[in-house]
Amino acid sequence: MLNKNVCPNCGQLYDTNLSKCPLCGTAPQVVDTADPVQRKRITEAERKQRRAERKEAAQEERRRRKDAEFMRDADEEREYEEEEARRKEEKRRRKEEKKAARRAAEAEEDEDEDEEEEKPVFTAAPARDGRGPMSETPGARDPRRVPRIFLILSALVLLAALAVGGSYLLWKLDVADLPFYDDLAAKKNSQPTEVLPADNEGSSTEAPAQTARPNDGSEIHCTRVSLSLTELTLTEPGEQLQITATVEPADTTDWHTFSSSDTAIVKVSPVGIVTAVGPGEAVITFNCGDQYATCSVNCTFSEDSVTTEAVAVDHLELNKDDMTFKAPGENYVLSVTNLPAGTEVSWRSLDETICTVDAKGHVVAVGAGTTRVVVSYGSLSAECWVRCRFE
Repeated sequence: MLNKNVCPNCGQLYDTNLSKCPLCGTAPQVVDTADPVQRKRITEAERKQRRAERKEAAQEERRRRKDAEFMRDADEEREYEEEEARRKEEKRRRKEEKKAARRAAEAEEDEDEDEEEEKPVFTAAPARDGRGPMSETPGARDPRRVPRIFLILSALVLLAALAVGGSYLLWKLDVADLPFYDDLAAKKNSQPTEVLPADNEGSSTEAPAQTARPNDGSEIHCTRVSLSLTELTLTEPGEQLQITATVEPADTTDWHTFSSSDTAIVKVSPVGIVTAVGPGEAVITFNCGDQYATCSVNCTFSEDSVTTEAVAVDHLELNKDDMTFKAPGENYVLSVTNLPAGTEVSWRSLDETICTVDAKGHVVAVGAGTTRVVVSYGSLSAECWVRCRFE
């Protein structure tokens, strides 16, 4: 500030040669005539050091604020936990008081019952007015009265039966979507069924009965199966041959049955009677739990030697009479179980916007809803309910 004055009124710096402040017109202030201290110029290193110090100070301030916030949150959390503990203790104390009051009330009731039992039972003398004897038994209960607990249990059982029956009726009428019954129907339809072929009805061989489960509810799983034949050749249509299966252990509880890979070539009964149907090769499989054994069958006769036999049936049986689909595009193949393989039947869907079916009985889910698939053979028909209940 060499040769400069400071205005005492507005703080404006101006030249000492001027007699007053050029901004506000105030007279100059007497200043020290000593040489002012020259401002020391700092080096780049000092400037970097000051910046580092300011940065460190800012970081320290942020750290201090964060610590303060952490301490404040910790205090709030501690206060919340203390309040929660106090509430739990208050709740526990109230429960204890209620239990004590209930025990006291029960004790009073027991004392009242004991007093009533101790009261003498007397019978009043016959009335003198000729109306007959009159007995009084203070405190005695009517033996014909039904206990209240039995009435309550009967009401609960009745309500449960009504609820189950009503829900099943609503599901059957397709009014309510109840996945529980859908799963039960799916499990029921997924169980294998044994149906004797039409050409084996005259055979005296019976289907093997399913081994009874032990009384203790345990299961005995099959460990090994084998067949009496692993390869078989049939030279005439309708030729039959018996295959015997051996199961270990013999008292297994697993389901066991025979099946054919192509019933248009060869059929097999539940007791292992193989019947030639058409020329070609097929595989007979015996399943018992997770174990299985196979037998290759080769029918060497020509197609011309196969004759179509008349089928005498009074009704049609489907492999499923109720099915549920969970998503569009799911499919299932229906078949008539009491007709020989290759018998011409007609299939149709009552609502193709819900499901479609082709000439082979292949059902495909299309849209949500419930409809039926009908199969016809001459004057006979059968139907299967199809429920499309998409998520």
